[in-house]
Amino acid sequence: MTLWFFLLGLPLLAGGLASLAFTDLAAKAVVAFPRNKFAGRVLCAAAWFWAAYECDTIGVDVFDMILKRFPGEVWILALVLTVLTCLWMENLLPIRAVCGLFMLFPAELFPAVRLCETSWRTALVAFAYVCAVIGMVGMFYPWHIRRAIAWGAEKPVRLRAVGGVLLAIGLLFVILGVLTAAGKLV
Repeated sequence: MTLWFFLLGLPLLAGGLASLAFTDLAAKAVVAFPRNKFAGRVLCAAAWFWAAYECDTIGVDVFDMILKRFPGEVWILALVLTVLTCLWMENLLPIRAVCGLFMLFPAELFPAVRLCETSWRTALVAFAYVCAVIGMVGMFYPWHIRRAIAWGAEKPVRLRAVGGVLLAIGLLFVILGVLTAAGKLV
């Protein structure tokens, strides 16, 4: 559970600090992100290969019949789908890829925190569900996410407010990660 607190908390903390300390640069960066080709390709590859990993390890018979006809099939499909997605779905690809990652990470988080003694695990679970819902919406309607990003970055006060929320959640997760690592969280 400590790992998940840090994996989620540190990027949130960094994003919140950047939004508060460098508001103008952060606004330019988040507005440019939805059309960034390099970020889209890297994140798309990460999402497809993570999806391949999940399909390879999940153990659902229906998937296995289709995706494991020969060794390495899911990994070859991930490579092919990465290339095809980057060629045919370039518009708003970074948003779609991040949304794919938002839908994938709870599958790894839930089993890791299920048996943890502390009730603070529900903070991670609730955050994962929010991310999964955002991922589902953004996968099908990425232009809504792009518009929300542009609206949030339009005025510095909005970006600072979002940055403050990210900072608070990130700080909470990092503190909980430290407490969990020290064995003081019950």
